[in-house]
Amino acid sequence: MPDELVVGQAIQLLSKHFELPDGVTLELISQKQSSKKEARSQLISELTPVVRKMLDQSFEQLIHILYRIDLSESKVVELIEKSAPDRLAELLTEAIVDRQLEKIELREKYRGFAG
Repeated sequence: MPDELVVGQAIQLLSKHFELPDGVTLELISQKQSSKKEARSQLISELTPVVRKMLDQSFEQLIHILYRIDLSESKVVELIEKSAPDRLAELLTEAIVDRQLEKIELREKYRGFAG
């Protein structure tokens, strides 16, 4: 699957989980990044303020989203315990985006083996 499609799917899924406005979602999808790395960085920069706000105001809802995304509890605990408070939102967002990209790539890789 081309990188643009993987990133596009990640943006759509994360937008749903974090209830991002449609305008943000469409803007991210329509941007022409030159690489998957660039697209990942843009997604992280857009999502970090949302995660930061949830850390401050709705931690329980954030934990629920992390569970649905299937980010491992040990990874979340490690980030919370070892990250500087001013970096926690960014590092957690990176883990969220990376996990979502990994899930999409794995699904696509093994799609032909089902059934």
